[in-house]
Amino acid sequence: MMEEIEIPDSIRCELEEKGGLNGITESLPDDQTIKDIVLVARALSDPVRVKVLFALSVQPMCVCLLVVMTGYAYSKMSYHLSVLKEDNLVYARQEGNYLIYYPTDLGRRVALWIG
Repeated sequence: MMEEIEIPDSIRCELEEKGGLNGITESLPDDQTIKDIVLVARALSDPVRVKVLFALSVQPMCVCLLVVMTGYAYSKMSYHLSVLKEDNLVYARQEGNYLIYYPTDLGRRVALWIG
C-alpha cells in the first residue's frame, strides 16, 4: 500500500522502521480506551466542570458549596455534576439530607495530569 502513496522521503524511513501504517495502527490504544479518552475530554470541555473537578480533588463538597464557589444556579450545577458522574470523574454519597461529591480515582488522576 505504501508503494501506491507518494510520501516525503523525510518520513518514509522512520515510517518503515515503525512497521509502516500497520505498525503504527497496532501501537494505538484500543477503541474502548479511545472512547474513554473522548468522554473525559467531553467532560473537561467546560471551564465550570474543570473547576469543580479541581475543587473536589482538594475537598469533597455538597452542591450548595459548589454553587457558592462557582456562582452557578443549582440546576446548572446539577447538570455539570451529572456530566462528571456520567464520565466517571466524580461520584456522590448520601450523607443525611446531603449528597457529597468526591472525585473518582480517574478524576483524581485527570486533575493531577491537567494540573
